[in-house]
Amino acid sequence: MHPVIRKGSKGDAVRKAQTNLNARGYYWGDVDGLFGPQTDSAVRWYQGGRGLAVDGIVGPRTWARLDPPTVRNGSTGPAVTMLQQLLGDFGYDPGPIDGAFGPDTESAVKQFQADFLPPNSADGIAGPKTWAALGS
Repeated sequence: MHPVIRKGSKGDAVRKAQTNLNARGYYWGDVDGLFGPQTDSAVRWYQGGRGLAVDGIVGPRTWARLDPPTVRNGSTGPAVTMLQQLLGDFGYDPGPIDGAFGPDTESAVKQFQADFLPPNSADGIAGPKTWAALGS
């Protein structure tokens, strides 16, 4: 579980947010663990692009998009629901959007990975590279 961070925060959680924002093309500053004006602007830009409340605060909803957990066949929960919704938005059929990662979701992930990730990357596991390609 990530702590809530905002302008003025310092530490590893800020570094994690800066790194993930950088990987998604929203932050170009130093990954220094200091939540200053540049990090605040990047967070707000990211939130606006993801349909989140644009408040500059990295709380549970922003963390869920910015640093989703790795999920695979057998996983359940909100991250799987988000994965299924995103796959559907891209035109892949994950089966029912029910938060349960089963064979249909795995097949959709593999198809998405084959289309958007480097060759031989289609393992059916939604990790950091798959989430980034999905625009999380």
